[in-house]
Amino acid sequence: MNDNELKAPLITNLSENCELHYIDELGASGYMNINEIKIDGADIFTASCKQEQEITMREQTETPTLNMYFSLQGQSAAWEAQSKDRYVLNDNEHVVSFMPSFDGYYALSSPEIKSFGISLYEPFFRRLFATDMDCLKRFWDKVEAGKMAEISKHGLPVTAKQQVLINEIQQCVYSGHMRQLFFESKIIELFLLQAEQADSLDGQKPIKIERHNVDKLHAAKQFVQQRMFDPLTLNGIAREAGLNEFMLKKGFKELFGLTVFGYLNELKMNYARQVLLDTNCTVYEVAYSIGYNEPYNFSKAFKKHFGYSPGELKR
Repeated sequence: MNDNELKAPLITNLSENCELHYIDELGASGYMNINEIKIDGADIFTASCKQEQEITMREQTETPTLNMYFSLQGQSAAWEAQSKDRYVLNDNEHVVSFMPSFDGYYALSSPEIKSFGISLYEPFFRRLFATDMDCLKRFWDKVEAGKMAEISKHGLPVTAKQQVLINEIQQCVYSGHMRQLFFESKIIELFLLQAEQADSLDGQKPIKIERHNVDKLHAAKQFVQQRMFDPLTLNGIAREAGLNEFMLKKGFKELFGLTVFGYLNELKMNYARQVLLDTNCTVYEVAYSIGYNEPYNFSKAFKKHFGYSPGELKR
């Protein structure tokens, strides 16, 4: 099998929805469903893959690219052909990297993988140049020198805010010039969230969470999402997920980038914003629906979260 065939399942030369069956050099095979959006200066993709054993694919490109990659489920890895050092991303981790060129391999290690990514090309990624944070200064210094660069030494947990932006990008309803502007603004916002997180966690190595606890933490997250309007307690969530409270608190923050109740607040605020946008409900009605008895307290929390008051959505 030649390199062009191995490259086909990756994010190059695809548009809209594609379903692919792929086989690597060792005969391992799998299936991928991928959706790609192309705009001026960027490619955006969403992919889900299934395979019975690890799939390894060759990739070669000489185009300088800034990549924003989110491993939403499963484990994947990348390494250069002349190096044995793998950059591994696990469940719910993301990375920002720059590659002046790439000649190496990608591996899909888990039975099921879900991912989201954005590839930025010059001059688009040059518009993101800023050195206000230490991690960005180091990153752009390497980019300017034409070297491979990563915004963090380790994969960072995907936060609820980042997931909201990913969902918005995937559900874009605009067309024409508005479509381009929409994607550009969301990509820049997502990059800034990644940079802020990398800067705040600079030098901190993520806690190793065992695979069985990762599954339980995902179950806890799903439970919170499904019961967001119920009177939840840490003890009740931990018991439902089969965890002790210590692992729930420490593991949840490590894996998802938020505390349990920080995530619950994210869910409620995003729900409130959507209801205010889509319905004729008053600020008081929305506040009461998510557990606030005083509209003032809700408005204060809403403004702290989004940077503007809920009343501004009703004007």
